[in-house]
Amino acid sequence: MFNVHLLPASFGDSILLEYGSSIKKYILIDGGPYFNFEIQLKAMMKIAPDMKELELLVITHVDIDHIDGTILLLQQKNLPFTIKDVWFNGLQQMKQVDDDLLGVIQGEYVSVLLQKKQIPQNHHFKFGPVMVSDYANLPQIVLDGGMKLTLLGPNRDGLNAMKTKWDEEVSTIGDETAVTKRLEDDPRYHQDIDDLLGEPSITDWQHAIVKGDKSAANGSSIAFLAQYEQKTCLFTGDLFTEYLMQGIDALLQQSGQETLKVGAWKLAHHGSKKSTLEPLMKKISTRHILVSSDGKRYHHPDKECMAKLIGHLGPDIHFHFNYKTSYNEIWAKPDWQTQYHYKAYYPTNEHEPGLSISL
Repeated sequence: MFNVHLLPASFGDSILLEYGSSIKKYILIDGGPYFNFEIQLKAMMKIAPDMKELELLVITHVDIDHIDGTILLLQQKNLPFTIKDVWFNGLQQMKQVDDDLLGVIQGEYVSVLLQKKQIPQNHHFKFGPVMVSDYANLPQIVLDGGMKLTLLGPNRDGLNAMKTKWDEEVSTIGDETAVTKRLEDDPRYHQDIDDLLGEPSITDWQHAIVKGDKSAANGSSIAFLAQYEQKTCLFTGDLFTEYLMQGIDALLQQSGQETLKVGAWKLAHHGSKKSTLEPLMKKISTRHILVSSDGKRYHHPDKECMAKLIGHLGPDIHFHFNYKTSYNEIWAKPDWQTQYHYKAYYPTNEHEPGLSISL
């Protein structure tokens, strides 16, 4: 069994992986924005009411739509489950990439909370950075229950690119005592968990010229391939094409294959057109595309990205959305699905967003 549950994380990511045979195991990827975390947690408890332990918590990077809900979770006096390891590149891990200090306030919050609760951090990487240092030898981690995770990013360049931006913030944050005081005073984390231009054209979108993402935060995002038995899913965080391609190319060189065949592909940055470029689409073969976003802040997924995926991965591509919104409902059009040979899936109950996929 390998199930992927796209939790209702508003415009962010929160994904629960469920795997195993007789005993179910769980991995949580990101926590979405703080204001939506109670909804996410309730959905997670409904999916896995007997979950007492996470094999792994992955915090892909420090953008609030990925990290904020995790801070709220770790702030709880009693965690709803134990956490065996956390993958997160915080200040101490970043220092091991180079001598310069790095950090933003949410990252500092997480580091303080992990220490306070004595939760292991980056144990699989000898407590150093979660990073690909040699593409000829991609890190592979096998978790209890047989789940294999092959790290595809970030690399040293991606982590070092954060330095300029983060250095400016570090000087205003202060030491661990100052961070702890700031966290205590931050009300966001003190909650108890109880087309206007004419007719759209898929063909036009497929020919749109798109420039790639270059943001430092997204370039430092953790991305990996998850494999349980013969079932696979690609989780890309917000890592953009340039860096993700290096990991994909390394995998393909090792396997001797021309394309990476996966059971499902969770799109980077919620389907942003700048994060998933056509060279990457040509490298991946799958029928199932996963999109996590309610579109509230950035109106994701971008129509150009979806249209290009239909062109490169079709026919018979399946889109799976964890919300049905005004920004993604155009893909539900029956005539489009017939003409372009794809299918779109949405939550069956509009009052309970979220979507589960069995690989």
